Amino acid sequence: MEPGANWFYFLNRAVARLCCRILFRLRSHGVEKIPSDGAFLLAVNHCSFLDPVLAGISMRRPLAFMARSTLFRPALMAMALRGLNALPLEREGVGISGFRAVLDHLAKGGGVLVFPEGTRSRDGRLGRLKGGVLKLARMARVPVVPAMVIGSDRALGRGHWIPRPVRVEIRFGDAIDFLDEQDEEKALTRLRHAMQSLVPEEPGASVNADA
Repeated sequence: MEPGANWFYFLNRAVARLCCRILFRLRSHGVEKIPSDGAFLLAVNHCSFLDPVLAGISMRRPLAFMARSTLFRPALMAMALRGLNALPLEREGVGISGFRAVLDHLAKGGGVLVFPEGTRSRDGRLGRLKGGVLKLARMARVPVVPAMVIGSDRALGRGHWIPRPVRVEIRFGDAIDFLDEQDEEKALTRLRHAMQSLVPEEPGASVNADA
């Protein structure tokens, strides 16, 4: 059985999927580009607390995400988070020890969500990408699938706690293998361009290409 495939996750995903399709008229594009098996990293832009939910419910496979290890207390909270495929990120940072749970999940063939920007955008623009996603991809020797959530900044952006019924969509791109790309800056530029290319070229697009 694929890691993360449990009844609690699938039940919550089904409920969240129904709610998001009703409230946000959620649409997904390029889902077939997610690997049908094997480990991968899903690199998504980050504008809202909704982003990990929107990414997870748009896929057929279970998706894990990283959460601060301090959130895994008390025990009941830890059980719920693990049931939702949250992986504790240790405070040591981006070293092997800090990514222990993530690397273990990838080693079992699962998919993990990462936010290359490291934090939520303040204005809906794609921010500067950090090197953590490349370090993970190289340590685990897995491909990176670029993705863009469009509209989540208007649905539930920074400073807002009540979601608005705004149309949201998520677009997935072709998987990228960074194992032979030694120059970090070039690799991040390649990933950034792959993510930007997923934004529709039409007026009113929520995510701007320039940071």
